[in-house]
Amino acid sequence: RVPGGEIEQRAWCTVDGASGAPLLIAEFHNATAVPVALALALQCGDTGMSGHAPTVSFDGAVMSSDGIGVARFSREPSRYAFESDGRSTAEVTVGEDAVSAFPAEGIRAPGDRTSVAFVFPLPHTATLRVIFALENRLESGVTRRADLSTIDFAGLAPFERVVAGWKTQLARSPRIDLPERGIEEALEGSRAHLLVHVATEDPLRSPGVAVLGVERSELAMALDEQGLSAEAERLLLSGIDFQDVDGSFDPQRLDATASWIVAVERHVAFTSDLTFAETCIESVASGAHWLAKRQSGSFLRRSSSFFAKGDGPNLFTKDERIAYDARWTQRAFNAAVSLLNSAGQTAAATAVQSHLDELGEEMQRRSISGYGPGDGALKSDAIAVLRAGLLEGEPLWTWASDVDAHDPARTVEFLRNVRSIVVDDSTDGVDLLPGFGSQWLGQPLAVLRLPTSIGPASFALRWHGARPALLWEVEGDRPVALRCSAIDPDWSTTEPRGEVLLAAPVLDHDHDHSHDHDHDHDHDRTGVPEEKSKVVADPPVDGGGSFT
Repeated sequence: RVPGGEIEQRAWCTVDGASGAPLLIAEFHNATAVPVALALALQCGDTGMSGHAPTVSFDGAVMSSDGIGVARFSREPSRYAFESDGRSTAEVTVGEDAVSAFPAEGIRAPGDRTSVAFVFPLPHTATLRVIFALENRLESGVTRRADLSTIDFAGLAPFERVVAGWKTQLARSPRIDLPERGIEEALEGSRAHLLVHVATEDPLRSPGVAVLGVERSELAMALDEQGLSAEAERLLLSGIDFQDVDGSFDPQRLDATASWIVAVERHVAFTSDLTFAETCIESVASGAHWLAKRQSGSFLRRSSSFFAKGDGPNLFTKDERIAYDARWTQRAFNAAVSLLNSAGQTAAATAVQSHLDELGEEMQRRSISGYGPGDGALKSDAIAVLRAGLLEGEPLWTWASDVDAHDPARTVEFLRNVRSIVVDDSTDGVDLLPGFGSQWLGQPLAVLRLPTSIGPASFALRWHGARPALLWEVEGDRPVALRCSAIDPDWSTTEPRGEVLLAAPVLDHDHDHSHDHDHDHDHDRTGVPEEKSKVVADPPVDGGGSFT
């Protein structure tokens, strides 16, 4: 903001038609009622080239560093500022000591790096565009970079075309309309960020650190859940390269191997792609075998430590990590049994089932609950987590962590939490709106073309007084088993489409959320019931509505 309004910045990427190299375009628009001066400071130099002092030059349109074009401006600068006499570029600019001519011989950096500020007069409603040349390194080793001196601003793709392209990519995703401000924009932005992270075979977080282990598997599952199955398949297949000869994906983290098996099973459940399942089946069997060895120690002597080897998530005690690993292993064994049976590997499936049975007995003997961190279940405070995420993530829909200022793992966490609220198909059948709570009583919602294990599902909730009307449709020819246990636990159906007037919901309302944690779930973990009261819906009549 500046007096009288705002300076608006928009940035997008496109491709140079002549070279095929990528370009970054930044646009600055004066939306105020007064003229302003806009200074853009560009830093040049390479910290990897110790002792090299770059030379910056400018020919009236293109700024270059050591003869390589860096940026081209749509307007001619009026003044220039450089580091001088111990003063930074910013200090020179703000002190109004910028000069009116760029030195013909260029500027020699005093050290490894230097910055140059270009000052532009920007009248009311005027716009400045800057093109930055990006490098594209091909597999052949060739580097492509656009020649900025030959680029015509009018020939570049406008941002509207780029936006349209992204919308085309995201049209594959389901539509989720929930009674939360900004939810649609947050979902669209988060999905787009995932596509950026998986643009290559190895997903990256800034500044180029690979996403591996359980985060990689969670990313694949989020892609599948958001209808982006092609990207999920590529990610899962490329993950096989990380598998060691012993079957593990990370010998120090059990969840890396278990989560990959779970992610493969979820992809097959959503896509019914048995060819893909057969491609992965050997790796799945090998991974399950490694998990079984972690569980048993050896075939001759059972391990007394029980999942104690290796590392786990930070902040977990040893006992918490053991329980976490056990739950992940349960999920992986169940997934492996399903995949092996689907591929006709019944003997291998039977062997994994025996490991699963032994694991269940051992967990019971050690009083390890099947519910808790690692079980993949709905959080008890999922709607509260959603609302907090919406507040924290806007307006760019990015979430920071200790690892990254824009952490893809947190983007995945946001998307998977939303999905866990609207559907659960982790067991037999599909449970619609398992995370429905008293916050949404009387408010309509709709979900369209959501990938599930029984096919793409669409459903909507409309209200008739205190009673909600549920309308649903499941595409495809797979057997249907639907329920809506959070609203009306007595209702279920095997019909692929229809509508029903559910009973008025009676919901458990937790007065005190101060004990909720990220890993709390919809189940009683301790056997001690918390103090709750019943909330019966009594919303105003809104006239209902049609699903279509």
